Amino acid sequence: MTKARDLANIISGGLTADDIPALPASKITSGSLGADRIPDLPTSKITSGTFADARLSSGSVTQHVDLTALSASNLTSGTVPSARLSLSASDVPALATSKITSGTFDDARFAASNITQHVDLSNLSASNLTSGTMPDARFPATLPAVSGANLTNTSVASTVGTWTPSVGVGSTHSVTAKYVKVGKMCHCRCSFYTSGTESSRSDTQYLLSGLPFTAASSDTYAGGGRASGYSQANGDVFVLSGTNTLVIIGSTKPPSGVLYTGARTRRHSFRDDNELYFRFHFTYATA
Repeated sequence: MTKARDLANIISGGLTADDIPALPASKITSGSLGADRIPDLPTSKITSGTFADARLSSGSVTQHVDLTALSASNLTSGTVPSARLSLSASDVPALATSKITSGTFDDARFAASNITQHVDLSNLSASNLTSGTMPDARFPATLPAVSGANLTNTSVASTVGTWTPSVGVGSTHSVTAKYVKVGKMCHCRCSFYTSGTESSRSDTQYLLSGLPFTAASSDTYAGGGRASGYSQANGDVFVLSGTNTLVIIGSTKPPSGVLYTGARTRRHSFRDDNELYFRFHFTYATA
């Protein structure tokens, strides 16, 4: 059959398998073959490239690797996520303390006996207390006797200043009044002369108030001292407990009866004279 005749047959009757001669694969240089055009292929023919993950079923992998019985020695890199770990006490093997070389245990992981077996806190030498301060609640209500000689390098607050004495009747002039307070003890002194006291004579007690600090509350008096005036007018002075007030008790009765012996001084005992000064010095415990 001539080529012209073959072409005429193709045009008129179509192309059959018999009409297609044997064709080498090298002649197929474009297009795509349908999946049903590709015959079964032995794996030995696949010698290069990589299958996409989607082309592999899980069964294709697990039939050769049993991941349910995997030796931990096969884990040579990476980190197992915390969510994949579920350990009970029985799952943790015995661990030598020499293996613990870093980090810190939480306090809750220690029992009291873990500490006290090595340190006897019930028989602790005070020499081991080298810093910090003991809370007040740790001291007994009654402290044991201690020699004052053992109290060294202690600091006691001290202050100095002036104060304003008040006689309650009449007026004071040329007043000088100072104090020194060390801890709870206060020493005071003052001097002045008065006016307006003689002119209002009465048996009202002559009290000196305005002390710089309130006296401690103890019995009747919290302290005392001496008062001196003109012409041997002397007396004892006492600070009334819990007050800022001083009372005067005369011990000598000079001419003109300035101070009465053994009694609390009345206000008319102080004469008005700008040359007749009265001086006081006394010490008392403050509140």
